[in-house]
Amino acid sequence: MDEAPKKDILLAELERERSIRRTVRLLYAKRSRVIDELDRLISHLSLLVAVPRQTPEDPHPESDLLIEAAKRIDDPVFTNLLIQIIQQRRQ
Repeated sequence: MDEAPKKDILLAELERERSIRRTVRLLYAKRSRVIDELDRLISHLSLLVAVPRQTPEDPHPESDLLIEAAKRIDDPVFTNLLIQIIQQRRQ
């Protein structure tokens, strides 16, 4: 009689694990799309706003402008994501 509750617990844990894995896949897919969209925004920044010209002293004026603007948003998570994408593009 002790076997039925163990099977129910095991079944519930398996269902929970399957749901977690499914959610992880969805979150990775959404994260990838968001990063792609932000990367595209960074690429087209010069078309959307007036960006200073590139100089030897400042080879990435659009990146600096975007980082400064992002820091003024009261959202550290979004700011960190943008900075991470910008740094990856510079490499």
